[in-house]
Amino acid sequence: MTSVLDKAFAKATLLACKGYIPSFINDSANVSLNNILSAAYKKSLPKVEGNTDGFLNYTDLTVLYDTDRKVPFFSAYNIDGSQRGVKVSRANKFRLDPRIPADIQLSDTFYDLRKDITEFEIGHMAANNEMAWGVDAQLRAYQTFHFPNSVPQAENLNTGIWKTLETYIIDESATLESDKKICVFTGPLLLKTDPGYIKQPDFKIPLFFFKVIVFMSSKGLYSTAFMMSHEQKMKDQHMFVTVAERGLTAASDTAFKDFKYRKVFQVNVGYLEDISGMNFTWKGVKKLLLKNGAQMQEIAEIKDADDAQKHEGEMMRGAEPDNTPARKYKLNITLP
Repeated sequence: MTSVLDKAFAKATLLACKGYIPSFINDSANVSLNNILSAAYKKSLPKVEGNTDGFLNYTDLTVLYDTDRKVPFFSAYNIDGSQRGVKVSRANKFRLDPRIPADIQLSDTFYDLRKDITEFEIGHMAANNEMAWGVDAQLRAYQTFHFPNSVPQAENLNTGIWKTLETYIIDESATLESDKKICVFTGPLLLKTDPGYIKQPDFKIPLFFFKVIVFMSSKGLYSTAFMMSHEQKMKDQHMFVTVAERGLTAASDTAFKDFKYRKVFQVNVGYLEDISGMNFTWKGVKKLLLKNGAQMQEIAEIKDADDAQKHEGEMMRGAEPDNTPARKYKLNITLP
């Protein structure tokens, strides 16, 4: 009998996967993937066996993959918060997706895992614990362990505040149990100014990560966005070809100059669209605007580098990150 683990990575299973569901929240909301990428970005999508759009479909998860940067533009996935809490096992290793060529994917060789070098880890975009819901929880969780759903990240980036954020949205945004369905888009912000990796200078390390969440509230269907950075951790580990001071600048905005320490920001979806060149606009989905005309707001009480180190230490204690409950930080999140 075929195990769930073997089934999850079998090419026949992958070819049958339907992927992210645009109408997941309700039948009247079409939160589609088709118009997120520009025509220029779409040219970098791979030729995918079994999918003419160039999408890598898994179970309730779709990855739009950038063959030039060898990381995803984003991973799009569905979560039913009313079916969460299923205990799942980890696949323990990432695997190549057999539907696209191996030479356009990162691999164990790139990460130097065989030499026990751990300056950064293989970072899930759609995380295995996020996909652990419903009757296919284990299958979903295992399928997140494909290299196209990953980006090199500073160790434990996705624990702590980032995980607390996901839990908060699921638990607090919806007013009814039946409404606790969300659509999530998570990826690296791919900038031309991203620094080269010290061991492979032609690979540019993304420094910023984003999350767009579409959710139902008592006032209708909304979207909101969040961003975070691992720049300082990467710099401390001497991962860049150059060590010049860097920062995110877009539309003459320098508000992210201290972003490296303030772990997570909530940002207007329009702001993320401007700096990413992607389109997160859907008919019937209202973009949540921050208060007082702000483009961004810090959502966690982390004030400086020393405070960041303290919180980082709290995040890194205990068991395997994905098996560790989200730490309950006080989050300053704007909701409808």
